[in-house]
This record gives sequence, structure tokens and C-alpha cells, in this order.
Amino acid sequence: MKWSMALGEIRMSVQGHPRWVTPLARAWDDWGSDFVRRKWTVELAEASNLAVPEAPLFETLPRCQAGRCTLEAPGFEGYIVPEAHTARLHAHPAATPGDVSYFVRVACALQAFTQGGLLFHAAGIVHQDQGYGIFGLSGSGKTTAAKLSAPDPVLNDDLVLLWPDTDAAHGWRIEATPFGKRRGDVIRAPLRSLLWLVKDMEIFLEPLSRAQSLGELIANTPVLSSDAAWLPQAMARWEDVMADVPVYALHFRRDVSFWEVLDGQLG
Repeated sequence: MKWSMALGEIRMSVQGHPRWVTPLARAWDDWGSDFVRRKWTVELAEASNLAVPEAPLFETLPRCQAGRCTLEAPGFEGYIVPEAHTARLHAHPAATPGDVSYFVRVACALQAFTQGGLLFHAAGIVHQDQGYGIFGLSGSGKTTAAKLSAPDPVLNDDLVLLWPDTDAAHGWRIEATPFGKRRGDVIRAPLRSLLWLVKDMEIFLEPLSRAQSLGELIANTPVLSSDAAWLPQAMARWEDVMADVPVYALHFRRDVSFWEVLDGQLG
């Protein structure tokens, strides 16, 4: 079975056994596309000779060397070559659609990066037609912030894409992905600010040093942050973002009034 998707600038064709591809096509139906230009190909191949998987593939971090990224674990042998726009996963038949979904997300992260963007572990919220990337480690409050922001559109509460955009006021835009929960029909917005969540009893914005901003942004960059081979390029890409988009610590409690603070200070 073959299914193609268009995810912002990402064009990708996924092919393999229907029990793996069909669930992806159903879950990510809004991103399905018959016309895929400049596409990557992700091949999913059954390999009964591999061991039965011992753990979900998402517990395996990619390793990169000489432009080739590999994901290897019991039951899985995968590689991604960004320059060749190819990815192939050999998986035991017991592998789940969740394992395949993770492999596709890794490929998307690498495709986005090679095309000038970034896959970012953040909640993307559109407020007054401007996009905000609210980020932090698991449990910091991203999903809570997204829920409290209703009825503002939520591009995604977990993973979003950032792309350079000369038409945006701050030079970048933030886009929806299918890799989490969304709200509304908005799929992109100019990126106004990146906000690092800090749990607190008060609500206020705190400027971050460039070094701290860079460290927190890298920590919330899937795939690229998992391998030292990618770090210099990832850091350079975030330097480009920070040159245009302000980054703050948002001291935050479970209270929708944080938007009043943002509106007052960021406009």
C-alpha cells in the first residue's frame, strides 16, 4: 500500500503493508495528498528474520554518521538518508502502527531540517492571528496552556513545525502537524514568540539569556538533539530563529489570565 502526505513544506510518500500504512492514512487524513512534489519516500518492509520487538521503537534514539541516520533495536533496522530523500524501516511483523508512526516522525524531522525548518516539541497556539510556540519538558504545562486558551486555535499540543517566512513580521511561521491534538481549522500563523514554561504562583514574562534560550530550545528539538552529530547545525538553525523571534520564560499557573500578560507585554 502507498499513501502520500503534504505537511507544510514536507512532501512524503509512505509505502508498506496495509496494517501499518492504513492506520496512518486514517489518523492523518487531513494531510493526505494525491499530488506530492519533491517527495521523500518512506519504505516499510516486513522482516520475519528479525527478533520480536522488546520495546516500542520510540524508545530508540537515532544515531547519525556521515549523513546517514540509523535506528536499530530488537525487531527493527531502520535508516534515513536526508540527502537522498529516502528512509527505510525493516520491522518484525509484530511491529505496531505506533512504531511506524515514530519512524515517519523522525523522517519528517530530518526532512524539515534539510529544507530549512525545524520540528519543535511545543504547543502551537494562535492568539489574535499570531502564533506562539509554548514549550518545556513533559509536565511543564503545554497541554494545559492549550486547553486554557480555548477557543483560540491550537495547531498542535505537542509537535509543531517552524519555517522561515519572509512575509511574516518576525521572519518565521509556525505550522500544524498531525502528531498530537489540534483545535480549529487554522494550519499556520506568523510566529510572534517562543515561550518556555516555568511553573509558578505568579504570571509574568522573564527575558532569557541567549545561552539559556539556546539550551532550552535544543532540549525540545526532537531527533536533532539526540545525536551529537546534529548539534552544531541545530544550534546554528536556532540562532537564526532567535535573531528574529523573541524567546521568554513564561512563569505560569493554571489560569487563562496569562494571555492578558502576553497581550500587555508583547502586543
